[in-house]
Amino acid sequence: MGHNVFDQVAPNYEAIHNRSLPPGVKSDEFVRQKAEIVTSWIVEADRGTEFRYLDFGCGNGRLFKQLLDHPALHPMQTQDRLLLHGFDTSTESLREADHIAGAGRVTLTNDLATLPETPGFDLVISCNVFHHIPPSERAATARRLRTRLRPGGRLVIWEHNPFNPATRALVRLCPFDGDACLMTLTTTRRLFEKAGLRHLRHEYVNILPPGLQRYRPVAVMEKSLRRLPSGSQYWMMFGRDI
Repeated sequence: MGHNVFDQVAPNYEAIHNRSLPPGVKSDEFVRQKAEIVTSWIVEADRGTEFRYLDFGCGNGRLFKQLLDHPALHPMQTQDRLLLHGFDTSTESLREADHIAGAGRVTLTNDLATLPETPGFDLVISCNVFHHIPPSERAATARRLRTRLRPGGRLVIWEHNPFNPATRALVRLCPFDGDACLMTLTTTRRLFEKAGLRHLRHEYVNILPPGLQRYRPVAVMEKSLRRLPSGSQYWMMFGRDI
């Protein structure tokens, strides 16, 4: 997953990402958007017991910070029921994540083998990670993630949409996307279904940047086109039955 590249950019990741985006679009907009959606998934799946969450490819931990600050998740936190874990191959990114999220608030590792298989995670998120994994290694990685889910748990893959020309252009401009090999939604679905997971639902997102979606006409358009491959990104949710 571009270990050396992300070690090099970790301290300045947000600033570097901002320079590769169109004028007026900020990296943090996408993090806040993900936090809102991920929070809704956590609340939806909460059973009133310990909730184990894994961010696979967590980077510098900005998503953790947004989740920890989200009011809807405060009850789970005060009851010590929300257990946050992060994995990344970049040691420097994990160092940044511990600082940004708050020292000790998230369990972080660069060794997937140290993540517990029992009882497993309720929700695993992987945002814009798999396009950095060589295609020959993706099937094995998908199977390993399946083993980290508890029966009934959910896995969400969030990826760039290669059918969107703006996405392809931005990926070419991004200095840490040099190794990117984008995956279509169909490719992602097949990959994880072959790993033994069941497709639950998916959406295309971000026809326009998240910051513009606070305006009602843009939000209405975005919502009406979620099933069409026009958004710059997509997410896909899978479930583990057994």
